[in-house]
Amino acid sequence: MQITLLTIGAYGDTVPFVALAVRLMREGHTVRLAARPDFAGLAAEYGVEFVPLGHAYRPFITGAAEASALGPGHPFRKVRYGIQQRKYFSDQIGADAWRAAEGAEAIVYKYSWLTGYTIAEKLGLPRAAAMPFPLTPTRAFPAFLLGSGADRGVLGNKLTWAASEQVVWQLLRIQDSRLRHEHGMQPMPLRGPLPRQQDEALPVYYAYSPAVLPRPADWPARIQVTGYWFLDPPPGWRPPDDLTRFLESGPPPVSVGFGSMASADQEATLVIVLRALEKSGQRGLLLSGWANLGEGRSLPPHVLRVGSIPHAWLFPRVAAVVHHGGAGTTGAALRAGVPSVVLPLAADQPSWARIVHSLGAGPAPIPFRKLTAERLAAAIRGAVSDGPIRQRAAELGRQVRAEDGTGRAVELFLRDVVGSRRNGH
Repeated sequence: MQITLLTIGAYGDTVPFVALAVRLMREGHTVRLAARPDFAGLAAEYGVEFVPLGHAYRPFITGAAEASALGPGHPFRKVRYGIQQRKYFSDQIGADAWRAAEGAEAIVYKYSWLTGYTIAEKLGLPRAAAMPFPLTPTRAFPAFLLGSGADRGVLGNKLTWAASEQVVWQLLRIQDSRLRHEHGMQPMPLRGPLPRQQDEALPVYYAYSPAVLPRPADWPARIQVTGYWFLDPPPGWRPPDDLTRFLESGPPPVSVGFGSMASADQEATLVIVLRALEKSGQRGLLLSGWANLGEGRSLPPHVLRVGSIPHAWLFPRVAAVVHHGGAGTTGAALRAGVPSVVLPLAADQPSWARIVHSLGAGPAPIPFRKLTAERLAAAIRGAVSDGPIRQRAAELGRQVRAEDGTGRAVELFLRDVVGSRRNGH
């Protein structure tokens, strides 16, 4: 089959789709990936056909940090930044996505981005949605996009889901209505797409481990938790020589990185991290990420700054992982079987932070806005030296490594798509 994969967002939103593309190609299918232009090189490393969607995402994230839209900041500043950047964020992505769908026989799209659903509907294509964290309401836990991630009971959880659903829909509604009008389609109902998707039994695949967050009993059969969609290093990849020498020169270091996230004051963040490593007596690896953590700074000999290193290779070689709690980084640390120290900033991160701690795979999370060198040093010491935490992290690692998330997703998708095609849909 010719299959188009559609996703937008940062690295953590794109890597699972690259992993799915690689697995589908291995099964003999032709795959086209559409994502932000930042990830053309990533797709090329794995031989995946690529179509860029709209503008680069990195400047949007950098500006969000500067506007305090991520991490500490007044809520009105966050809203104002989002409104100001709406055109940059959405400009041209609809037309690019249509181009990516040309010739497709089926579509898998990022669930939170309604454009993929609309395109598949217009073209009459079988479709499925995928997401690295839950977007389906349940009584079992609160919405992942709002609040602290703390369980609020059955009624409280229901209210967070209702609010989350409307926030996502209202952010997408204007763009989707415009796209549907341009292509002669009726607009979505005021309630949004969920009732229609329920009626048509739209398959939704959540790319995380059921050992980490079990599938709720109140979800319909069309909603499945597949396991993580991990991406191993590309063929022929080798670690940088300075990284190899550093790892061999002493005990396993602590990895510190925040992926695509950035705080409003990178220098202050770096000072906190370096002091925490010193206070905890640990060697450190700074994963610079989009925030360029440690760039242009002279670092002490027990700390090394590195660029983009595949988590699948690096994390099994470190003592603990300090990170922001993004779905992909959280999964990679769990897979490696090493403890996590989670410093959540926004979106789904507080929920994953709470889950990691509740599973016993890391100390209590530290919200990024409350980060100090003393708190981070204490958490690092706990992650590195606490026997039960290390044992539980290792146990979870074995469970996660035993899963084949991409294989399960492909199996479900082909079953659903083949069944749909045979039934004439």
